[in-house]
Amino acid sequence: MKKTAAFKELFIFALPIIFGHIGIMLVGTGDMIIAGRFSKECLAAIGLAISIANPIMMLGLGIQFAISPILAQKRGKGENVEQYFWSVMLLSFIIGTVASFATLLSVEIVPYFNYTPNLTKLIQEYLAITSFSTLFICLYQGLKEFFQSQERTIAANVIALVAVGVNLFFNYAFAFGEFGMPYLKEAGLAWASLSVRLFMGGTLFLMARHLWNKNKSISWSFIKEVWQLGVPITISIFFEVMAFCSVTLFVGKFSEDQIAANNLALNVASLAFMIPMSIASAVGVKVGHAYGEKNYSLIKTFAQVSLMTSIGFTCLMASVFYFQSELVISLFSTEADVVMWAKKLLFLVACFQLFDGAQVTLVGILRGISITRPSSIAIFIGYWLIGIPLGYFLGFYRGFEAQGFWMGLALSLALVAIMLSVILKIKLKALIHSQTSEFQPN
Repeated sequence: MKKTAAFKELFIFALPIIFGHIGIMLVGTGDMIIAGRFSKECLAAIGLAISIANPIMMLGLGIQFAISPILAQKRGKGENVEQYFWSVMLLSFIIGTVASFATLLSVEIVPYFNYTPNLTKLIQEYLAITSFSTLFICLYQGLKEFFQSQERTIAANVIALVAVGVNLFFNYAFAFGEFGMPYLKEAGLAWASLSVRLFMGGTLFLMARHLWNKNKSISWSFIKEVWQLGVPITISIFFEVMAFCSVTLFVGKFSEDQIAANNLALNVASLAFMIPMSIASAVGVKVGHAYGEKNYSLIKTFAQVSLMTSIGFTCLMASVFYFQSELVISLFSTEADVVMWAKKLLFLVACFQLFDGAQVTLVGILRGISITRPSSIAIFIGYWLIGIPLGYFLGFYRGFEAQGFWMGLALSLALVAIMLSVILKIKLKALIHSQTSEFQPN
């Protein structure tokens, strides 16, 4: 396949995933926008609560990310993957239930961070209310991965886009007591998150009703396969998410202006990250299918095209964050001190855009060929042996405060991207060599 044809195929497949991921991210952005309109303290509390809840949620979702590449490989071998529907549902239910209880238990650790009493109360309230919403987001993600493996991406991602409007409505209605809803103040944002996740998981499950009566048997071998591939994915995602969340928790030791600016920068960076993350999801399926067919030259083509696309987009976003920083920041806050800190952090976000897009795309490619353990090792080294210690040193001992931690993150992403590119190059060379050897006469 030529690169132009591969790009077209990848783009058409990735486009609904992009809209879906942007929708999911905009749900969180909506939380931040309404929280910022409510109060600076509310914005800080929501950001800190999410920093505690997200690593727990990502532990569950990481295992589920193995579903689509494994099923894509089975499709490449000619299997009917619809037989695994109830296996996916059972796995998602177990993961979601465990993650929900873990989130609820995290309420008890909040006082140990020594935030102000009111901030601690707001964080605990948000975590307690939203804890069981993790079950519904895990059910949604499992179904999304199931359909994505078959290159059916419209339904799940349309639901994610609709959820943006649903979330904004409930956020505003519950927080300010509008449209006949109760006046719940800050707690209204938590009830809105619970409502929208129930909407997403429930709606997608109803849309899969044609599969409810098909092959209700459970494939424990498939669940084991997902678990074996998914655990290293979970570990690598946990290391990465926890790195960003720990930065938020450390920045929480500084002023509320820095906390709010940090949450703003993290939200903006995460929104830009949705595009390369979507490309990574799409290329993981495409590479997985090609891997099942043993078409290793096609794997190389999709790898090259996906990397070029991600790098091109992230360079564009870096330009926007650098040249239009004030416009971006004004969407979230107009308070002078918050804007001042946000401009400093957004500059660093612009600096690491290229590396962020490259590393997540490389992870997607490697996932498609069932390579996950080296990725988790690279991410651990980049963040936890180098980036976070450096950020801590710069932030607390060299007076850079929030900036210091983001400098550490920027270096981490660069190092991870370099390490993953080396791993992929070695693996692709080995695959193509093995394919060439198969067709050579003895």
